[in-house]
Amino acid sequence: MKKFKFTLQSLYNYKLTVEKLQKAELKRAQQALQELLDEEQRLLKAWADTEISLEEALIKGENVGTALSEHDAFFRFLRDALIEVRKKIVKAEEVVRECQDRLILTMKEIKTYLKLREEQYQAWMKEVQAEEAKNIDDLVSYKVISEEVNA
Repeated sequence: MKKFKFTLQSLYNYKLTVEKLQKAELKRAQQALQELLDEEQRLLKAWADTEISLEEALIKGENVGTALSEHDAFFRFLRDALIEVRKKIVKAEEVVRECQDRLILTMKEIKTYLKLREEQYQAWMKEVQAEEAKNIDDLVSYKVISEEVNA
């Protein structure tokens, strides 16, 4: 009896490897995005802390001009840093989406190969069953003929 062999097995194996690589790539992209989001949160916290520091300096009234000047420069630095981080976040989100889209496409292809494999397996099973039925019929016919000859 012949053994079942999926004709597209090598292509299926290749797609499984591609899927594994794409999952790793997606994970790296998500980590990079998370690091940028964490950086944004750190900058926002620094902004809030600086606002509190400025309020305290203004309440004390000590050297108001210097305090405003120093805080203003730091606020500009934070604003520029936030703008840059947010640009990077947009790009990182785009990379994550692209990775997800490629992975989804690969997973759909794998699912298609699995369906094709199942169809080929079912056809093979029908062949095997037909062959077994033929062998049984031949065996039964042989027994009947041999009984008639011996009788």
